[in-house]
Amino acid sequence: MVMLQVLIPSILFLLTIFTEVISERKDNWEHLPPLSCHADQIMQEYYDQNENALKENQQFEINTRKFISTRQTPKSYVIPVVFHVYGTDFSGSRVTDTIIKKAIEKVNEDFHGLNNDFHTVHTAFQGRRSTFDVTFKLAQKDPSGRPTTGIVYHPAKNGYATNNFNSDVQKEAWDNYKYCNVYIQLDIYGNGVLTSSGVAWYPDSGMSNANLARIVYNGLYLYGNTNDEFSSVLTHEFGHWLNLFHTFEHGCVNSSEGQCDRTGDRVCDTPQTVGNQGCKPVHNCLGQLVNSENYMDYSGAYGCYRMFSVGQVARMEAAMQHPARKPLWQPQNLIATGVAENN
Repeated sequence: MVMLQVLIPSILFLLTIFTEVISERKDNWEHLPPLSCHADQIMQEYYDQNENALKENQQFEINTRKFISTRQTPKSYVIPVVFHVYGTDFSGSRVTDTIIKKAIEKVNEDFHGLNNDFHTVHTAFQGRRSTFDVTFKLAQKDPSGRPTTGIVYHPAKNGYATNNFNSDVQKEAWDNYKYCNVYIQLDIYGNGVLTSSGVAWYPDSGMSNANLARIVYNGLYLYGNTNDEFSSVLTHEFGHWLNLFHTFEHGCVNSSEGQCDRTGDRVCDTPQTVGNQGCKPVHNCLGQLVNSENYMDYSGAYGCYRMFSVGQVARMEAAMQHPARKPLWQPQNLIATGVAENN
């Protein structure tokens, strides 16, 4: 009886702590915004206004299918990156060199399957998991060949996730054929909404020619400013930059299944879905289990980003052959930007 009297307060204390931890974790997820990437809408607007861009995209889809069908041993890739940071206050958070370095390290971990939960993928998709041997490195030389951290700080600006500030983007961009440009802002759409996460444009020669190719991301959701899972939304945006669509592109349509490499997300091992259905296993309109743990779904808002699929990795490698992406990973450019192995 004495022993029981001693143990009961301890047990109650531990239960209280456990409940608080679970409650805090739940609250953290409840306060995160739903994802609203809009990459598909922004690209469609761009294609509607640029017929040549649409034709290039259509031809590259054909090239992508050919590349995938004849793909040999995958290569290793390095991409020089520059982060442009706008302002110092991100709803009470800050974006520093340390935050940026942690963020790009997290992206690289996700692409290489080094995320802590990679091995916890649902059993139905463990055989479809894949990794892409690409490393994004902060540039060590600027366009003039001077030393740099690969991080440039600017006065606060907003709206670069739209096409309304293209002249400013052009002025501040580093050569799109040498650097992947990432723009960190707070109000990324310039509409007063401070909780939009990010957006990215698919490969396009016209955009790279004009120095408009980019990823735009909310500094509030960089790794270190938010939890591990939601910070992988940046990985989602790098996926777009490498020509991945949302897994829920055009929803679930029975007639699309026979042309899975030409419809939806153009990837055959990611089941059709309507997206944003949380982490619980659900089935699509064809009765197939949905890959809710995929980086290109919207599930990062719920804490279940885990993987890219084999088909997505093949598509990203095909994207590396696009005229707007291929120059970035060439040996001479890695030397020029200071990210080559021997630099």
